[in-house]
Amino acid sequence: MTAKRSYKKLIIWFWGIIVSGILGAFIFFYGIANWELLGPLPSIEELENPETHQATEIYSIDKKVIGTFFAENRSNVSYDEISPYIINGLIATEDERFKEHSGIDARALGRAIAGAAMGQNKGGGSTITQQLAKMLFKKGSRSPIERIKEKFQEWVIALQLEQRYTKEEIITLYLNKFDFINNAAGIKSACRVYFNTSPQDIKIEEAATLVGMAKNPALFNPNRESRLDTTTHRRNVVLFQMKRNNFITQEEYDSLTALPLELDFQKATHTAGIGTYFREVLRKDLNKYLDGIVKSDGTPYNIYKDGLKIYTTIDSRMQKYAEWAVKEHLRTDLQKSFFKHWEGRKNAPYYFEDLTLDQVNEQVKDIMERGMRQSGRYNMAQERYPSIVKPKRKYDRVKTQQNRYKNRVDQFERERESIQIELNRLAKDTTGRAVVYRTREELDDRRDEVKDSIEYFQELAEDLQPEVDELWDEYYKYWKPFDDSMKQVFREPVEMSVFSWEGSIDTVMSPLDSVRYHKWFLRAGMLSVEPKNGHIKAWVGGADYKHFKFDQVRQGKRQVGSTFKPFVYAAGIENGVSPCEEVLNIPICIPAGKWGLIQDWCPENSSAKELEGKRLTMKLALANSVNSVSAYHMNQYGPHEVIRIARKFGLKGHIDPVPSIALGTCDVNLYEMVGAYAAFANKGTWNEPTYLLRIEDKFGNVIYQHQTDVKDAMSEENAYKMLELLSGVSAYGKKIDGKSTYGTGIRLRFASRPYGGIPFSRVIAGKTGTTQNQSDGWFMGITNDLVTGVWVGAEDRAAHFRSVSLGSGTNMALPMWGYYMNKVWADEDLKYEAKEFEKPESLKDVNFDCDQYQNSIFDAGSDNSDPFNN
Repeated sequence: MTAKRSYKKLIIWFWGIIVSGILGAFIFFYGIANWELLGPLPSIEELENPETHQATEIYSIDKKVIGTFFAENRSNVSYDEISPYIINGLIATEDERFKEHSGIDARALGRAIAGAAMGQNKGGGSTITQQLAKMLFKKGSRSPIERIKEKFQEWVIALQLEQRYTKEEIITLYLNKFDFINNAAGIKSACRVYFNTSPQDIKIEEAATLVGMAKNPALFNPNRESRLDTTTHRRNVVLFQMKRNNFITQEEYDSLTALPLELDFQKATHTAGIGTYFREVLRKDLNKYLDGIVKSDGTPYNIYKDGLKIYTTIDSRMQKYAEWAVKEHLRTDLQKSFFKHWEGRKNAPYYFEDLTLDQVNEQVKDIMERGMRQSGRYNMAQERYPSIVKPKRKYDRVKTQQNRYKNRVDQFERERESIQIELNRLAKDTTGRAVVYRTREELDDRRDEVKDSIEYFQELAEDLQPEVDELWDEYYKYWKPFDDSMKQVFREPVEMSVFSWEGSIDTVMSPLDSVRYHKWFLRAGMLSVEPKNGHIKAWVGGADYKHFKFDQVRQGKRQVGSTFKPFVYAAGIENGVSPCEEVLNIPICIPAGKWGLIQDWCPENSSAKELEGKRLTMKLALANSVNSVSAYHMNQYGPHEVIRIARKFGLKGHIDPVPSIALGTCDVNLYEMVGAYAAFANKGTWNEPTYLLRIEDKFGNVIYQHQTDVKDAMSEENAYKMLELLSGVSAYGKKIDGKSTYGTGIRLRFASRPYGGIPFSRVIAGKTGTTQNQSDGWFMGITNDLVTGVWVGAEDRAAHFRSVSLGSGTNMALPMWGYYMNKVWADEDLKYEAKEFEKPESLKDVNFDCDQYQNSIFDAGSDNSDPFNN
C-alpha cells in the first residue's frame, strides 16, 4: 500500500512539475509580451510598421535607378520583385523548415542546445523570423545576462511577427532589412552594388553569394580580395544546401560550383554612377520642391531616410552617351592640344594682353590664391575654427539677405526696362485707338509701381550696409591670420589624389601645386532637351565630379559669344525682315552717344574674311558669324529691343543694354541658352527646361507633380524663319566669286571627322560661339526633336588657347555635339530622327531657297516685295 502511495505521489509530483513548468513558461513569456517583464517590447503599431531608413531613389525616364540619396543605402522591394534563387537559397541555408514553424523551430533549437552541451556545433537555432526580430528591434548587448534576456524577447517578437505577417512578407522584410555592408543595405542595393543587377534578374550563383553573406557579411565580404576563397566556399555551401533541399539538381550544383566568383562592383556613394552633377543639382533643389509638404505626422520629409521616389526626364542611355562624348573629345583630342599648345611657356596656361611681366605675375598669384580659398581642403580647415565660422555665418546670412534685396531691384529694373520699351513702341502708334490709350495708361501705372518697388528694395539693401560692413570687419579680423597660415600650409607637400584622364592618381605634392595642376584641365558642360516639352534628357556638368564639383550647366555663367547673335537676328525677323534680305558686309560703326556709348563702337570680323565687301543674306551672314552684319542689325533695332526678345526666350540674368551684346559679351548659363534655342524648334513656344516629373512617397502616393512654365516667345512663322536662318550652320551656301560658302559647323558632315559623317538628310540648325581671347567655346545644335548645347573652357577665363583655330566653338564644343548625337541616332530604341522642321501652314507656299528667291526678284525685275510676310 505504501509503495502504491509513493508511486502515485511521484506521478503527481511529475505532472505537477510539468504543468508548473508549462504554466510558468506561459506566465514568463506572457509577462515578457504583456507586462514588460524583461523590458519594453515593440508596440503593435511598431510591429506592423517596423521603422527602416530607406534611400530616396532617382529614376530615369527609361525606368532605371540612376542614383540614391541615403543615410543607409536601402531601397525596399516586394516579394514578387525577388528572384526565387534568392528566396530558395536563403530558406535552404538559414531555415530549412521556415514554411513549417511559427517563428521558433523547436527541432533546430533543441539540436543547437544539445550540440552546445556536448561542445559541438550542430548549427544555429535561430529562424529567419528570429533573425528578422533581432534586426528590427534589438540593439545587441555585450553582457551575457543581457544577451539571454534579449534572446527570450527575440522569441516573443518572432511569434508576434508570425501572427501579423505572412511567410512571404517575413522573408521580404528580412531581405529588405539585412545589411550586406559596403553601403548595400537590403537586397535591392546589394544586387546593384555587387553585381550591377536587380533582385529580379540576378543569376543563381550571384544569389548564392549574397545569401552566403547572411551568416557573417564581414567574413564573407566578396569585395575583399583576401576573402575570395572563403567567400567562394561559402557560396558553394549555399548551393549545396539548395541541392540538398531539391531547389537545384546535382548537375546544376556541379556546374555552378565550378564557376569563379565574379563581381561587377558598383561603389555606392553620392558621387558614383552616372549623372553626378545632375543629382547634386536635384539634391539642392529638393528643398524647394518639398517646401511645405509634410508627412502624415506633420514632420517634413527627409530625403535620406524616407524612401522617396523621384521620377525624372533624364534618359539613362542618353546620359551615358553625353558623358562619354564630353570625355571622348577632351581626353583624346582637346586636352592634348591644350598641353602641347602651352608647353614650355612661362605662366602657362594664362595669357594676358597689354600687361607687364610683374602685372602678369600678380594676376597669376591672385588666381592661385582664389583657387586655394575655393578648395575643399581650405574650407574644411576653416570649418574647424568656430572663431572664424560663427562670424562668417553671421556675415553670410546678412549679406545673403542684402543680395536678395538687390536681386529684387534687378528684377524690377528689368521689368521697368520692358515697360519702357513697350511704351516707346506704343508712342509711335498714331492710330488713336482707345485700346492703345488704355494700354499706355495701364503701363504708366505699372511703371510707377515698379519705380516705387525699386526705391523700396534699394533702401532695404542700403539700410543693411552698415551691418554688413561691421560683420565683415569682425570676420576679417579672425579670418586674415587663418588665411595667412593656410598659404604656408598649402606650400607643404602631402599625400593626395589628383585627377587624370586615366583615373585618379595617388601622389605627393603641395596643395598649392595641386591647385595649379588642376587648373590646366579644360572643363565642359552639355545639356540636351526635347523642345516639345522642355524635358531634359542629359545633363553633364563637367568631366569628373570627384575632382571638379562646379556644375557648368547651371552654376557656370560665361560669355556666350556668337550664340547670342540669333536674338539679334530675331529682332530683325520680328520687325518684318526677310531671311533672304541682303546686307552689304562692310565695317559698321555705331557712334558715341548712341545708346549711352562713350566712344564709337566699330567691331571687326574675326572670320570669313573672304566675304568682306560682299552682299550677304541673313542666313549666310549668321552661318558664318559675320560680326559686321550683327552690328548692322543692332544699329537698326538697338540693344533694348534685342534684350526684350532675349527675355521672352528665357534669358533672366543681367544683360547690359549696350550694342556689344550683338557679339555675345553678356554672361549666360548653358541651362538658359538651351531653353532659349529649344523655343525656336518648338514653334516659338518657350518651355522652361525641366528634369522633374513627380515625387512619390515610399507608399507610392504622389506628393509633388511638376508643372512646367510655358510662354510664347515668338510666332510660329517667325520661329520657322529663325530655324531657316540657323540651318545654315551645317550646310553649304551659295557660291561667291566661284567659291563655295558654308557654315561654321560644316565639319559635322565630313566622314573624315570621328564625330562627323552626319548625312544632309538629318536636318541640323544651330550656332557656334567663340568669346574674347577664345576663353569660351560654344555650340548650340537644334534638330526637330532634340536641342543640345555644349560649352567648353578653362576654370579661369585667362587660361585659353591663343589661336582661334584651336579655341573656337567649332573646334572645342561642336565635336562633343557630334559624338553625342551620332550615339543617340545609332540607338534605334531612342527614335530620334532629325527630320525636316515642320513648316507652318501659312508658309507652305513660300520658297526659302535664298538663291532662287534672289534670282526671281532681281533677275526678273520683281518689285522686291517680301514673300515671307504674305
